[in-house]
Amino acid sequence: MLYTKQKKEALAIHERAVSKYNIAIQKMKQLGEHLYEQRRDCVTWIYDVEFLVNSIANHPKEFAKKISEIQMEQKKFQATEAYAVDAMSNISVAAGIASGVAIASIAPSAAMWVATTFGTASTGTAISTLSGAAATKAALAWLGGGALSAGGAGIAGGQALLALAGPIGWGITGVSTVASVAVLGHKNKKIADEAIASAKKITVAGAEANEASAKIQQLTDKTIMLMEALTDLIHANRYLKGSNYLDLSEDEQYQLGTLVNNTLTLAEMLNKTI
Repeated sequence: MLYTKQKKEALAIHERAVSKYNIAIQKMKQLGEHLYEQRRDCVTWIYDVEFLVNSIANHPKEFAKKISEIQMEQKKFQATEAYAVDAMSNISVAAGIASGVAIASIAPSAAMWVATTFGTASTGTAISTLSGAAATKAALAWLGGGALSAGGAGIAGGQALLALAGPIGWGITGVSTVASVAVLGHKNKKIADEAIASAKKITVAGAEANEASAKIQQLTDKTIMLMEALTDLIHANRYLKGSNYLDLSEDEQYQLGTLVNNTLTLAEMLNKTI
């Protein structure tokens, strides 16, 4: 028996799995990029609030404390961005990733949204100080949201995220012509088995990508809601720029307090990961 039919059916199953996976990954990529864009917009509005509050004389010490906390969240977000740039710049392009994808194939923008959405590696060591296999392993852990021991997706997650254009390296190759019918049959069966096994892995990865997409969408929706509310407050209180807090009405003081509190909440959202 040549297992020709089984091979054909298995490869068809594999192809469908790849197609669904690619759709899931593309959706996750688009949502991740959108979330990052919204967060960059948030940074701009947060700076506006800082400037407004700092321009008001005699504002409460509580305001200063919360502005400090806001700035800490901003610095944390910027540190994550810097980590992404560092990783992309210093990991050797020649260091092949398990799936055969090189770091160079991932755009810097992808590194940004992946790092800010999934988090950075918890190795405690800057990727720029590593080399060879250690750098590759750290990069994969970073892209996967941190080491498994820290609750992240680990290296496996990194491999999946690196394959943003699909499960590169998971394809099933054809069979070379051989003289022996028995050998051909054996290889057909092996290919069929490998195709099914690979399809199962790809299906699981696709399901994980869909779950990640749902979580990213939730973060985005909440971020947009908070940002829209904050922008309304900024526009409503911009006329207070350069005023003296002690001269403001009780209602104006309350509005400023609300503005600061909402800004802190939004700043904390910058660093929420899935």
